[in-house]
Amino acid sequence: MKKLVSLVLALMMLLSALPTAIAEDYREPITLTVFSQVANFAGEQAGWFAKELKDRFNVTLKFISSNVDPNAFTAGVSAEELGDIICWGDMGEAFNTAVRAELVMDLDEVDLTPYTTLNASFADAMAKVRAYCNANLGMDGNYGWAFGVAAEDGTWNELLDPTYALQIRYDAWEKAGKPALTSLEDLPGFMEKLVAAVPTAEDGEKVYAYGGFGDWEDCVMKFTWDLMTFYGYKEADFLGVNYATGDIVNPLEEGSLYYRALKVNNQMYRMGLFDPESVSQNFDAYNTKLSNGRYLMALWGWIIGGYNNADRAAEKIGFQTFLIEDSAPQQLTMSTAGGNRAWSIGANCQYPERALEVIEWLCTEEGTLVQNYGPKGLCWDYDETGVPYMTEFGWQCQEDKSGTQMPAEYGGGTYQDGESAFNHVLLALEQLVPGKTYSYSNKGWPCYAERYNTALQKAWSTEYANGATSGIQLYRETGKYSLVNSAVIAYQLPEMSQANKEARALFAPVMKQGSWNCVYAETDEQFEQLWNEMVQTAKSYGYDAYVAEKIEHIHAQFDACGVTYEK
Repeated sequence: MKKLVSLVLALMMLLSALPTAIAEDYREPITLTVFSQVANFAGEQAGWFAKELKDRFNVTLKFISSNVDPNAFTAGVSAEELGDIICWGDMGEAFNTAVRAELVMDLDEVDLTPYTTLNASFADAMAKVRAYCNANLGMDGNYGWAFGVAAEDGTWNELLDPTYALQIRYDAWEKAGKPALTSLEDLPGFMEKLVAAVPTAEDGEKVYAYGGFGDWEDCVMKFTWDLMTFYGYKEADFLGVNYATGDIVNPLEEGSLYYRALKVNNQMYRMGLFDPESVSQNFDAYNTKLSNGRYLMALWGWIIGGYNNADRAAEKIGFQTFLIEDSAPQQLTMSTAGGNRAWSIGANCQYPERALEVIEWLCTEEGTLVQNYGPKGLCWDYDETGVPYMTEFGWQCQEDKSGTQMPAEYGGGTYQDGESAFNHVLLALEQLVPGKTYSYSNKGWPCYAERYNTALQKAWSTEYANGATSGIQLYRETGKYSLVNSAVIAYQLPEMSQANKEARALFAPVMKQGSWNCVYAETDEQFEQLWNEMVQTAKSYGYDAYVAEKIEHIHAQFDACGVTYEK
């Protein structure tokens, strides 16, 4: 008993010696469930990001993803419970259903004054969601905020690497004799030369021109549709809209750009250039192959970091931005009202203040940098002038995410194991931090330019890009881009009629599966047969009526945003 009393007294003395701030900051440990339409992971957040949240907020995140489980949203609605934090792929049918079913918290009922960064940066983004709910759902409330918010309207969405950009392995292009690429239909022949020049990866595995995955698909085949972005088209559901010209692509129209892109992918499949495992693999499998050098072509600027690293760049090996000669790729701008995705708090969240506290931190400069680049002090820090820089270990994490082990005191596992599972931004990364000379993205830090002033970049600039030093500069200097203005980014298309929503539920899976079937056709005759069957079936389910209503909405958007089009 004396020993026990002594132990208790010693413990009380120890606790009394702790700084007051620690005792005041102590919070009950909780788990917050995140329902996401954009996450590529389901389960408990692990690794270094989990430790950051645990240390700072005593919070654990558990993710439910409709990308991983297509039935997750329906199950959540049936259970009348989606989660504590909700990440929407768009303000569309699922968002509307959840708000109507009272599964989304009205933040007018929460005191938001403590969340100064959220209030300062997201006022327009909240107003956008409020206006959408009022106009389309007849509901007046604060049901969340749009994503990817900018401090200033109209600035380009990227600093160096365009989001929508044909990424080609420069080393393969050089070895192939620097062939020209004049049109979409030239792509199979162009890529055939590159694959012949680099037929195997470093590990001896077979190389393909490129491949895909089905995770992000709902209606059309993404790895066909996104070829349309190189000609300036932005998604409006499954239609393609060029906001620079006012042109609209109806995918199932005879001879459409989508049809042409399907034909190109089918040709590449029949030539052995398109990865035959694409239809059955997920994003992780695709990304692993890309990072291991098994694809020579990619469709987005943000995806190439898994392969491009300093060692390869020194040998002039890596992806760089290329242009099809007759193309003018889609180029987004930013809006203070954010894009078409959104964030919400679940109506049944027991700890909305704790959830908002985490989000508030993620909106700050430090929270943004930690979420995207790892722990401060280990992966990045500020120099004596207050400008951020990546540490050598931080570069290693970025360039070899799956192969870099994190110290045990930072959560252990690989860097990739611990990456934030949100896959959903609050602030647009590639913009200057207000009042600073650098961006949230490390691409706008001096250390980035120093590290990537490489043999690869110099060779591409000299041999291909006529002196341009980045994909964005290539776009600007050639004038080959189709700008999507910030008014369009801020505009939210209205909800479709109930009859057309029901029709879409019938024809969307027909289009998705039919598109993949077309790509895997063995002959031109089979391709045409599969295409015609897909078109006829989709139209029998009400496809044309859906398209007609959607085009009416797009024309109203054109009128509101000053887009010129043929009426």
